[in-house]
Amino acid sequence: MIFSLFIAVFATFIGALPPGASNLAVVKTTAEESIQESLKITYGAATGEVLVAIIALSFGMMVQSFYDKNLWLQISFSAVMGAFGLYFIFKKQRKETKTKPNKKKFLRGFIFGAINPPVLIYWMVLFSISSSYSSIHEGSPWFILLFFFTGVFLGKTVALYGYALLSRFIIQKNGHFKSMLNNIIGIVLVILALLQGSKLLFF
Repeated sequence: MIFSLFIAVFATFIGALPPGASNLAVVKTTAEESIQESLKITYGAATGEVLVAIIALSFGMMVQSFYDKNLWLQISFSAVMGAFGLYFIFKKQRKETKTKPNKKKFLRGFIFGAINPPVLIYWMVLFSISSSYSSIHEGSPWFILLFFFTGVFLGKTVALYGYALLSRFIIQKNGHFKSMLNNIIGIVLVILALLQGSKLLFF
């Protein structure tokens, strides 16, 4: 049981390190508000990641087949990501004002965590590879699955909290980081969209 918890924490932490929507949202919220506010996004994204892992474990082959056969879905995901990136790049920087806490941060984090095709593919590949080496599968005892999905939640939380700490550290060292943040987020999203698009064209 402890082994399944450890594996889940490690696998989720590694999978959450590349920049994604939830990571960038945590960085932005930490920079503009506080770590406490960004934790609401973190917990929502971690809950969404658990849902994605459950779907990958239970319906992996079915979901992958649907995703592979519907090119429009893959193109739409890349297009939306690129559009958000351009929005942030060309968004005018507002004068610094006190930001009101947003009560919907948990929901936003959950959406970022749950609607994430690359993460779904990551978990499907992971379950496929590990099926011969671990006791984690659809028919595993409920208490093992409970430990595993608890590890998924913890792994995502630790990774995003690390992003929040890094964001605060950079702000303390570089006062211009806030003014550059929209451009940084926009560039990252556009790059991710281009990578996803190039994968569709060449692979």
